[in-house]
Amino acid sequence: MADTTATNDLPKMSGEEAADDESHGPKYHAQQKVLCIDTNNTTSDDASAPLYEAVIRKSELKYIDPTTKKILPKRKNGRGRGRVGIAAIDALSNNNLGSGLSQEWCHHVHFNGWNSRWDRWVTEQDIFDDTIENRKRVSEHHGGKVARPQSKQKENTKKRKRGATVTVENGAENSSSPLHRNLQLITRACELPFTLQTVLCDDRDKITVKVHPPPILNPQQRSTEKAITMLHVIPASTSIVDIMGQYIQTKKQEDLETFANYHRRMQRDLSGNSSCSDGGVGEESSMGDILTKEDLKMNKKKRKEFALSIIALVDASLPLFLLYAEEREQFAKVMAQFAKEDDKPSDNGQTLEERQPSHLYPAQILLRLFVKIPDLLSEFDLNKSNPTSILLSDEKSQVFARFLAELIVFIQKRVDESFTGKYHTIEVDDD
Repeated sequence: MADTTATNDLPKMSGEEAADDESHGPKYHAQQKVLCIDTNNTTSDDASAPLYEAVIRKSELKYIDPTTKKILPKRKNGRGRGRVGIAAIDALSNNNLGSGLSQEWCHHVHFNGWNSRWDRWVTEQDIFDDTIENRKRVSEHHGGKVARPQSKQKENTKKRKRGATVTVENGAENSSSPLHRNLQLITRACELPFTLQTVLCDDRDKITVKVHPPPILNPQQRSTEKAITMLHVIPASTSIVDIMGQYIQTKKQEDLETFANYHRRMQRDLSGNSSCSDGGVGEESSMGDILTKEDLKMNKKKRKEFALSIIALVDASLPLFLLYAEEREQFAKVMAQFAKEDDKPSDNGQTLEERQPSHLYPAQILLRLFVKIPDLLSEFDLNKSNPTSILLSDEKSQVFARFLAELIVFIQKRVDESFTGKYHTIEVDDD
């Protein structure tokens, strides 16, 4: 009943006004290509405001605030935040502005080349036809390229782990620096898909959540107050080094097959007809820059260097950043046991290199590393005198981000084969 009453409280348009809006309909239609301003930072009155390429998704009649010219939120069923539209309209009515409240055609636009999270509702005054004259406002501000609309920027203060304070103000100059750009590139490449996020959360719960056993029914057995948790069996059946080796071999084979298929198609097209340029271009764009044997060798070399850098990151950061508190005692015991042994191969044939964390721990540690990589690089990879620095080089950052995203997809596709490690239970004090 409350929702029906709220609906009846909506200001009604006069018969002539509603008939006019329904008669002329929207100026733009779905799937139409247009140019649109960034309504978060500029208004349609600003003749110098940059335009962005966009596509109309859908159109609806919406209420417009007569004072701010903003689109009022649409009412949703239920209580709470969904009723903000009704509250706004009621406030305007109470201020004697309800008489001027009207509905206008608004359009939901998608900015070309950018994620759907940038989609937004805009009025017809904020949209411009895709004409040569209007396109000058695109090229003048963005060099003719598709530009990214700005989000609302507010002062934001973040506290880092070491107590340092970083203040970001309205798109500070740091956002345009090569260092910031490269860090954002790698951060986006580190995003885990839902499948791997589930694996990471399950691994955390098994290790950190303490489980209390049920009461013992046999009175002769003494009940303990200790809880039970789980730890990885070390060494793991499929270690991080194993995963990286499989990744290199699989991608090497894929590159060879793509390279062979491309040249086989080129030969067939050349022998069959002379108009083979379209097919060649399409194949080249799908396979990247691997067109010669030198490209194959270079790609193989770069991928191997990337794999070695990931293994080195695991070995260096695992004791400090990649272990939960419940795992540190186990790691200390394993390292102490190795310290007692000679540098020579042990009885089971284990060399000094095979005692590194990357040879002992399972692929779940890789997922923890992916989450930590942006922080690790921003904290320890800023030495300008370091020739291997990633963030200070655009080329190295692009290569690292490309292979990192490729590795995450590889692990996701082989999730059953990658996470074969087992757990064992231990008793811990119930703090």
